[in-house]
Amino acid sequence: EACAAMEPSSGAGAQGNDEGKQEEGAGFCGVLLSAPLLTAMLVFIPLGMYWHHVDGSPEWIFAFNFLGIMPLAWLIGKCTEDLACHTGDILGGLINATFGNVVEMLLCVAGIQQNQLNVTKCTLVGSILSNVLLVMGCAFLVGGCFYKTQNFSQAGASTQTSLLSLGTMSLALPTLFFTLLGTEHEQMVQDSRIVSCLLLVVYFAYLFFSIYTHSYLFQSEGGEEEEIPDMGPWLAASLLFVFTIITSYCTEFLVDAIDGTIDSWHLSQEFIGIILLPIIGNAVEHYTAITVAAKNKMDLSLGVAAGSGCQMALLVTPFTVLAGWYMDKPMSLDFHPFQVIVLTFSVLVVGSCLQHGTSNWLEGVMLIVAYTMVALVYFFQDDSPDGSLLIG
Repeated sequence: EACAAMEPSSGAGAQGNDEGKQEEGAGFCGVLLSAPLLTAMLVFIPLGMYWHHVDGSPEWIFAFNFLGIMPLAWLIGKCTEDLACHTGDILGGLINATFGNVVEMLLCVAGIQQNQLNVTKCTLVGSILSNVLLVMGCAFLVGGCFYKTQNFSQAGASTQTSLLSLGTMSLALPTLFFTLLGTEHEQMVQDSRIVSCLLLVVYFAYLFFSIYTHSYLFQSEGGEEEEIPDMGPWLAASLLFVFTIITSYCTEFLVDAIDGTIDSWHLSQEFIGIILLPIIGNAVEHYTAITVAAKNKMDLSLGVAAGSGCQMALLVTPFTVLAGWYMDKPMSLDFHPFQVIVLTFSVLVVGSCLQHGTSNWLEGVMLIVAYTMVALVYFFQDDSPDGSLLIG
């Protein structure tokens, strides 16, 4: 009966088809019940807002909003997926690409508004590292515990590795341009804005390539099971709008509490930006990549991990620079040389793991160890300005 409601038809039958799909879904309440832990964490949203408005301790404002944004990221992702299911492949891909990283975008915008440019840069680098090292490493490790060797599209992985290399190059060139050649800062900012526009062109070309002309390179041989959305298009779109607005306030409160949190917890700005803040946006992706890897769906797992890394490098990073331009802030692609070196070596390690089109648990261990080494460097870094690896 449910399958009959899913059969394609025209006119009034098409409306019945859409209603049949909605009846199949669990609805918003079903979505909340499917993840009780994340649903319970929604309580931190009003706590974070209340603590901010009563001028509470910065570390508590940071902690409450940090924990509150995680379930919001999950709900935004779920609404985005359900909304994309009701559209065509191209429009659905654009919706997923646009709202898939909305939490990171809001974090970066909040950082720029409050002149936390260095923390914003660290968040961009940290999100790329978290996706390609930690998320991918855990997916390889968990998948390798169930299967000795797992296969994925070598051509698709090669494309994503090349895009990550291009993204690293886009950070390295302005950094070296300013650090080694002694270029004026204003000129370097202008160069960063032009490079950002070029990166956006590459990103939209990548979307057209992966969704329309060469979509087969990013799909598993057995194909993907058609998922039935839990929410209708109007409900998903409305909730997506509401959750995005709430997230924008939470990110603003969180960024505003960073300085007080650094003083209280004696952590460096780099550790906050590169290690802690990326957890907010990547936690749900981390879980998704691991679960699908355990089911031997490695192309989907790589699409979550490496694909998100490409989006951070080619979409969120140039978006942040252009957002700074709009707000008349000197946001640029001038990162610290040490960060560029760490990112370069990370992409090289990831490329070596993806070049054969197969994965195993040992490669997962290597990627996790690489990420742990980076985290240790920033954890033990002096939190004083003299010990900073940031520019400015």
